[in-house]
Amino acid sequence: MLTTYIIGSLALIVKPGPDLTCTLATALSDGKARATTLMFGLVTGCWIWILLLTAGVASFFTAHPTTMTAIQIAGAAYIAYLAYGAFADAIRSFRAASPDALRPATARGVRLFLRGIAMSMSNPLTILFFLAFLPSFTTSSASLSPAMQTLLLGTLFCTLVPFVYLPMIVAADFFRARLVGSVKATACLKLTSAIMLAAVVAVLASQII
Repeated sequence: MLTTYIIGSLALIVKPGPDLTCTLATALSDGKARATTLMFGLVTGCWIWILLLTAGVASFFTAHPTTMTAIQIAGAAYIAYLAYGAFADAIRSFRAASPDALRPATARGVRLFLRGIAMSMSNPLTILFFLAFLPSFTTSSASLSPAMQTLLLGTLFCTLVPFVYLPMIVAADFFRARLVGSVKATACLKLTSAIMLAAVVAVLASQII
């Protein structure tokens, strides 16, 4: 049963969803350090959902579906804002005359970390996973309470995320590093990052509608 849970968790983590796409977009445009900070924010957001689920929040969302929709809309709107900023940054990069004008954004690590939390907590795939998939692996016959089982299983999910994301982040940063110094190539990477974010918004919007 635990093996099935781990396989299901890895399938969700690897699936190209909003969290993974935004992380790779950050790695391509700003490097592995910033992408890793964002990833840990995403993991923290997942763990907050675990704590809420352990506290019984699932019944609240079941009784108030409009709240879930509001969270999804807020998440899509926030990523749309990031996509807009990414496109603006890409346009500035194409107009730059030298590589010195292509420095990555200077947002503090804390801001990136908080951005990851906000994105994770508004990701509908993550929410549905914790509300539907995870509880099906708890059992009343176990020695631990269902709440404690939920906490442990959710923590296991959060632990698996870096093992999947970090190799992808390093690979994306390696590709980016090969192109640093070329104005046009770096600008294209930033545009690719912006397009990836825009694609995430489109996917989220389709899920809400």
